[in-house]
Amino acid sequence: MQKIVIIGGGIVGASAAYLLSKENVQVTLIDSGEPGQATRAAAGIICPWLSKRRNKYWYELAKNSAAFYKEIAHMLEEETGRDSGYKQVGVLALRSTEDKVTELFNLAKERRLEASVMGEIAKLSEAETKQKFPLVKPGFGSVYVSGAARVNGGLFCETLLYAAKENGVKIKSGRARFSTNGEIFVGEEKESYDKLIIASGAWLADLLQDAGFHTDVLAQKGQLLALDFSKFETDDWPVILPPSAKSIVPFDNGKIIVGATHEKAAGFNTEPTAAGRAEIITEVSQFMEGDLEQKIASVAVGTRPYTTDFAPLIGQLPGFDKVFLANGLGASGLTTGPYVGKILADLALGHTVDLALENYEPSKYISK
Repeated sequence: MQKIVIIGGGIVGASAAYLLSKENVQVTLIDSGEPGQATRAAAGIICPWLSKRRNKYWYELAKNSAAFYKEIAHMLEEETGRDSGYKQVGVLALRSTEDKVTELFNLAKERRLEASVMGEIAKLSEAETKQKFPLVKPGFGSVYVSGAARVNGGLFCETLLYAAKENGVKIKSGRARFSTNGEIFVGEEKESYDKLIIASGAWLADLLQDAGFHTDVLAQKGQLLALDFSKFETDDWPVILPPSAKSIVPFDNGKIIVGATHEKAAGFNTEPTAAGRAEIITEVSQFMEGDLEQKIASVAVGTRPYTTDFAPLIGQLPGFDKVFLANGLGASGLTTGPYVGKILADLALGHTVDLALENYEPSKYISK
């Protein structure tokens, strides 16, 4: 039986492990449990369709990922009887003028032609927007997209790993080392494999340095705040996408996650900072009512991987035809993770992949 080893237990590695656990292969997942793993800290928004990012390859990946999310979440919940952490609640994309709402609405209609999973699309007035999200500040209409979803990254990952383990995946704790000839060691123990999947996130450069690789993957610190609005019934509130780099993600029982920061110079530092908190509160207060500073219940910090051109890499490790990897997903990691995990699983199994991987070539970012 073919043995597939996965390095990394975040959203990409956990998704690959779960999907491979349904195949006739032996799977071992190695996870170092590094503090700051991005998935554990993240609250995800599954709504790529309103993005104006110019990178069409990113959009193709994100669009496919959003469609796959609903499928894998349903599969997980049916199989385990557990909450996957994924819930389709819709999104409100806020805009301050009627013209801007209309412009975004037209983009949404155009995008839906190739993404029926978007569901219902509607232009909402200021009053209609406030009805769906009572804490929104006056002055904003919105575009509503019913197919958008939220995801609790830590819970989703935990459910994936639970299901994978129940299906026979062996999970090992420890830091993996990758040698010049492609051998894997955990501590002093060698881990043999027929195929290897590397999903080590921001720690990719550390993993590959012993093998002599230069890796253009950097670490970015992201801070999130959990706000306590327990007087409100927030369970089914939509996600809020304001005209800002910050977002507002309601969860059950009055918990609202806001953020995140994008701190390139902080690297692997996982300490919450007053500056990060102030940045988030200042930005989000433009769109959300209430004394948000007084509502802070907790702070989460994660470390995202990104490339210098902010594009993802997916495919074969240069020089190793049995080693596959993905990285550089940045702030889109939680959105794209399960689908990228599927791609890596398919590559390891020798299956055809439904994405043009030449557009995500790892050799652009990894060299000797």
